[in-house]
Amino acid sequence: MLNRSLSRTALILLYSLFSLGSNAISSSWEISRQWNQSEEELFGEFIETLGEAIKNRQCFTTDECLRSPVSNPLFSKANPTDMTDIFSDCADLPYILRGYFAFMRQLPFVFPRGVTYYSPEIDQTRTAYYAAKREYDSYSFWNRPREVRKTYRELKKRLEELLKDAGKDIRYSKTGNKITSMTRIQGGENINNIFKQIVNSVSTASFRVDGRLWDRGGVFKDTYPITINRESLKPGTVLYDPSGHIALVAKVTDSGKIYLIDAHPDNSITYISYGEKFTRSPVNRGAGFVNWRPYEFISGEYYPAANEELSDYGLEQYFGQPENPQVLYTKARYQFNGLEMDFYHYVRAVLSLNGLEVNPVKEFEVALNDLCRDFIDRVDSVDKAIAAGLDKKDHPGELPENIYGTTGEWETYSTPSRDARLKASVREIYNTVREYLNPELNPNLSLNYNGQDLKGDLRSIFNQKTKSCTYSFSKSNGSLYETNLAESLKDLFKLSFDPYHCVELRWGLSGEELATCDQSNKKWDWYRAEQPLRNQIERDYSQFMVYDLKGLERSGLGVSQTPQIDIESLLK
Repeated sequence: MLNRSLSRTALILLYSLFSLGSNAISSSWEISRQWNQSEEELFGEFIETLGEAIKNRQCFTTDECLRSPVSNPLFSKANPTDMTDIFSDCADLPYILRGYFAFMRQLPFVFPRGVTYYSPEIDQTRTAYYAAKREYDSYSFWNRPREVRKTYRELKKRLEELLKDAGKDIRYSKTGNKITSMTRIQGGENINNIFKQIVNSVSTASFRVDGRLWDRGGVFKDTYPITINRESLKPGTVLYDPSGHIALVAKVTDSGKIYLIDAHPDNSITYISYGEKFTRSPVNRGAGFVNWRPYEFISGEYYPAANEELSDYGLEQYFGQPENPQVLYTKARYQFNGLEMDFYHYVRAVLSLNGLEVNPVKEFEVALNDLCRDFIDRVDSVDKAIAAGLDKKDHPGELPENIYGTTGEWETYSTPSRDARLKASVREIYNTVREYLNPELNPNLSLNYNGQDLKGDLRSIFNQKTKSCTYSFSKSNGSLYETNLAESLKDLFKLSFDPYHCVELRWGLSGEELATCDQSNKKWDWYRAEQPLRNQIERDYSQFMVYDLKGLERSGLGVSQTPQIDIESLLK
């Protein structure tokens, strides 16, 4: 085992030298090591290096990143020669990268295969139902006792009612889920087959599991909620957004800012920052920051470490600091150095080497750089929908059941969730600037600023950053349209998430610039009817949205008034 005092730089250098000199390995999984602190640190370095390459746009998909010697100096030269193309959406990404690392390092590995709705009542009713069903099936139609029939039918009806109440889509179940089966690597498995199994079996529903439960036994939750600090929250930590998104921590800066990598249904991979765009939820839905559960592999069996054995296991993300299990997560209180604050400010303060002190000029500049990267990533996403020809197709007669969580073309090429996160990021920057300019809004904030005109300095940075952040796309007639972050922020709530709209509407263009948009009147009607949904920043996966055009216009969905989060106006 490597000495734990070795720096991360030394670890990556040592393993890089080892890997770069090796030849491609077999695609058959071997297990010769156990997970330990050194392997976890190397895994963190692996994720951080990938993240840096994604940030610098040196690779654009999980497959590209793992094959590139720039983004994957640890293992790229040792990839199996028959390694197939690797697909990954957001839910697959943690397990694809964890599994890839475990394979290359000859480590044991598990991942969830089956998942179902869970609540204590559902679990008890399900057990009783299957017992009743076994007795029911043991009789023929002609000799089945009336009481057996009655009990079976009553339990069946009750279970159906409970499952219906839990939520139609298991990815957004109200009561949380339960892992029912796992794949446990034994050695000898083909890595390509394992990748396929991950893609086919893992979804965001696999993460929607209560972190307090199932930390023992043959089927266990292989992640656990953590106490928030710099030792626990690190590259490789997983973040589950209960609104249907997964990301991995790639970097925690000295100022406490968290950067993550995430994948999308169109197979792209991006580098984003943490903030209020990531929602929270009760503990039974498994949301928040989680680390990989340690386990041992002995004689073909997996032995997980229980929560009580883990020094960084904690529930403060749900119950506050100090923890109070009696309160709902929305009312949980957080204290840092005796000062109360909301969860997002608390996370930043705890992770920052400077506590509550911030440099507003530097922070604003970094936030705009992050926003610029998000919009540039959106260019790629919209371009893929155009390349697939969705703007040329007829618009479907109705919306999906829920625009934020669906399947098929809409899931792959629409952007309602991505756009909502963009708007949430803009809102967070807007509110932060308000706090900078009006300290009474957040008396806990300590500004490290020695200038004479904070508003003027922020305005100069805003003008410079938003105009220098440029990107382009091809309009419907093939001409190149160049724009920048300043223009996109003005059009923020005009950006269409609907993949069947022309590219001009996808980017919220207006006036003469719309003349090249050649689409039917029906699509224009859909664009106008979807404006309230574009105004909605919070994603609601429980809303029924299967409306035709007239139904959508009468539905009351969305927000009627466009939110006022104009950063430029704030700085005038």
